[in-house]
Amino acid sequence: MTPIRRVLVLLAIVATAVLTGTGPAAQASFADSVRVSTSVATGTVAAPVIGPGSLTCGRSTATMALTWTKSTSARVSGYLVTVYFSDGYSQTEPLTTGTSWSKGITLYQVQAYAVRYTVTTQTEYGWTAESTSTGWFQC
Repeated sequence: MTPIRRVLVLLAIVATAVLTGTGPAAQASFADSVRVSTSVATGTVAAPVIGPGSLTCGRSTATMALTWTKSTSARVSGYLVTVYFSDGYSQTEPLTTGTSWSKGITLYQVQAYAVRYTVTTQTEYGWTAESTSTGWFQC
């Protein structure tokens, strides 16, 4: 067979296959429905309720102190006490599991600046809630 003849035969076979088709395509469908009721609850973390706080001034040092009521939230891992200074600086104290905190501070720091405190609830799952702040204290 000559090359031209082979090409013509091949074209004839392809044309016949295209024109006649290979039969209808397989089709399938599936339909089903289910009613599902969904709801998403928004979780919250309860902030601790803090006491009035205090600042006791001595000759060269002062003592900052604060008490609070534990959070009612589940899986509380502890509480962070934050001291806010009137110049905008804040200092967070290490995590504690108790309901009271006190720390000494140089007298100069609380004579030059007023301080106030908050307590933040920390949970095992990473959520937090900060309490309202105390009033300002200064020696």
